[in-house]
Amino acid sequence: MQVSNPCRRRQGAALCVAGLWLAACGSVQPGKPPPKYRLEGSVGQVMDLGYDEVRISQTVQDVSVLFVRVLPLDSLTADGGSSSTVGTIEDYPFKLALDLRGQPTPIGVRVDLTEEDNNMNQRAVFSRNVRQDPRMSFPRAVRGTLLINRDLADDAGIPNDYVSGDFHVTFENGIEAASGRTVFGNFNAKVVQ
Repeated sequence: MQVSNPCRRRQGAALCVAGLWLAACGSVQPGKPPPKYRLEGSVGQVMDLGYDEVRISQTVQDVSVLFVRVLPLDSLTADGGSSSTVGTIEDYPFKLALDLRGQPTPIGVRVDLTEEDNNMNQRAVFSRNVRQDPRMSFPRAVRGTLLINRDLADDAGIPNDYVSGDFHVTFENGIEAASGRTVFGNFNAKVVQ
């Protein structure tokens, strides 16, 4: 007859909880720093939404908010031994592009990301580009807003350094990984040309 040890059960439960916590936070690879920030929402349960910085840019057609994960690029020594950092590479776990529809960037007002044009195209498009992850697009949004708190450039046309804001999106139900899920967050984005 085998007698159950209550200490082992507690240790097993503690290890299980620790494993779940690590899985929820994303894996930390040796030599790779963890992301500085994470977007919130249930999309994070099915894909990594960790990032290190945010960039915002504007063209005639759209304004884009890009969440960037900066990772060290390692190189093995000639003898195949230890690696050294020789630069960085970037992943883009989330990008929101808002069609300006011929108007200036909306500042200080909440924009409805689900608004459609005459061809039923939504005003906002969501995407990602992460190495070794084939998922590059998201479903259409059923709810969502974007707020940008100030112009990307001052009255003289000189770009501001940073622009803050926030967004939230709920995706429509379907068969894609992000279907029926949410993603949201605040940002302080570097203005890039």
